Amino acid sequence: PPGPPKNRGPLLHRLCASCQSLFPGVSLPPQRRCRWLCPDCRAQRRDFNREQRFYKRVGCGLCQACRIPEDCGICTACARNPPGGPSGPTRTSKCLLRR
Repeated sequence: PPGPPKNRGPLLHRLCASCQSLFPGVSLPPQRRCRWLCPDCRAQRRDFNREQRFYKRVGCGLCQACRIPEDCGICTACARNPPGGPSGPTRTSKCLLRR
């Protein structure tokens, strides 16, 4: 017969750091000190971050930085890029004014 269940620590009531909903029976390891998010808020955060990564690569096309047609040529990012553009599949920095 199996022995008694192993004690993983006291079961606590946790509040979601985003929506402040109470979740009973959630136990976290003692070394975990970051904010706890419920599954719904975690999914929303993951979708938001995915969308932000997409716009960082492509640009929204609406803000002032996205409407600048060319690099400035004087910021540190432009100074590091080769003048004729990349000669291969290397990744270059985006102009500081266009970020």
